[in-house]
Amino acid sequence: MKGFLFWLGGWLGSGRSAIFAYVITSSGVALGFMMLGINTPSTIPCPSKKSYCYQLRINKNEVILPEQAKQLLVDYERSKQKPTRHRRK
Repeated sequence: MKGFLFWLGGWLGSGRSAIFAYVITSSGVALGFMMLGINTPSTIPCPSKKSYCYQLRINKNEVILPEQAKQLLVDYERSKQKPTRHRRK
């Protein structure tokens, strides 16, 4: 184990391999945070099904596409116009 750690340290310290390891690790961390950021909101609008916004979502049922946005606004406006019943206390 000790020999492997010395070899790994020498490999990472050799220049190009260290840059390669840094780029791969940084890319992985950035992708992880990007997926976390995209999946955190409960619903999110995405421009199309081919966008990264849509592709990286775990639950694609909660994505709002442009063709759905108009219908959601119509439904929302319709629900605001319905009379509400007041409860008696």
